[in-house]
Amino acid sequence: MIQIAESISPLELGTADMKSYKEFISESINIQGDFNGTLNIGSAPEPQRVGEEFSADFVWQGSIYRVEMVSENGLPSKSELAEQLQGEYPGAVVHNIYPAPPKNTNITKVNRYHPGKLEWI
Repeated sequence: MIQIAESISPLELGTADMKSYKEFISESINIQGDFNGTLNIGSAPEPQRVGEEFSADFVWQGSIYRVEMVSENGLPSKSELAEQLQGEYPGAVVHNIYPAPPKNTNITKVNRYHPGKLEWI
């Protein structure tokens, strides 16, 4: 049989890690939400990009570029994306648009095409 310490009153048990009412009320808690059903309690949330992620290949001044973008209106067509790029890259021609891969995909190898050697390096 295990003996219970009789010197501690039941009111004193477990009060060491409890906060008083004044301490509880004095804490500042940040509660934020949006109309999409997201509720953030505690620290400020990290900013999140909203929309569909995609990457696109385009040619500008004889070089091939790949750009990663987020669109709020879904994937644009090649002509729509080319119009958007004309401000910074006048004369750019969009070749392909790729939707973003799923987040749980592990990319194991990436090669870059070298046009002078006519091979992937």
